[in-house]
Amino acid sequence: MTITPHDASLEQALAYDAAFVPRFAQRFGERLLLALDLPPKANVLDLVCRTGYPAVQVLDRVRDGRVIALDQDPRFLELARARAGIDLGRRIFFKQGSPTSLGFSDEIFTNVIGNLIDRVTADRASVLAESARVLRPGGQVALTLPLRGSFLEVIDLLREVALRHDLGRLSERVEAYANAMPTVETLRAELEARGFERVSVDAWEFSLEYASASDLLGDPLIQAAALAEWRACAEATDHPDEVMAELRRCIDTYFEGRRFMLSVVGGCAVGLRVG
Repeated sequence: MTITPHDASLEQALAYDAAFVPRFAQRFGERLLLALDLPPKANVLDLVCRTGYPAVQVLDRVRDGRVIALDQDPRFLELARARAGIDLGRRIFFKQGSPTSLGFSDEIFTNVIGNLIDRVTADRASVLAESARVLRPGGQVALTLPLRGSFLEVIDLLREVALRHDLGRLSERVEAYANAMPTVETLRAELEARGFERVSVDAWEFSLEYASASDLLGDPLIQAAALAEWRACAEATDHPDEVMAELRRCIDTYFEGRRFMLSVVGGCAVGLRVG
């Protein structure tokens, strides 16, 4: 596959594909692929295909079926379409669309998947409701996202900054961010509340290693996975740049001479639509 970037947006998509997919998205997507139960003539909907992973990998396992893959960002879709090769428009189709408002009829898909659904929406209730609507009775949903406890080292440092400088709004925003990530139990309950049965949530942990704050905050992986949320926490104050600078100082001071290990708790939730 040869792609010549012709503008900054496509270059950003290529950077995402080079850093985020192999070091982060694949850790989640591999669990999703293991959990996927494809029937004969499967009709699969990928809610958040980004640059084509894992939609293209799912296609390799679909016999006499098809994959329809959505993303809201055309720059990612351009790269995904290039990756699909000769199967594009025949067995795999990439379309611009939102996972919270699907333009499909009821009960047409055998499987609905979403790898790192948190990267495109925080509205999991709508994602699950729409997934249930378009799935056939007995159809499978499989979604991945970071669970509560992810990025805890940075969250704790932001809590410390808020406490040290008496920044109440920062503290509130940080707690809201931390609690927005579900636990195994709350994610299971969310699926069951939307009419899914035989629900299971697989959880695992891994760490990302960094030499310094600059190494961490400059990493394209972190920029795609969490930096926007960390910045949003800082923007609860009147001086977000100062909060981010203080976060940098804390990392470099507390972890001087040691590697900074950032924790991630992965989650893969699977359920069947009630028949």
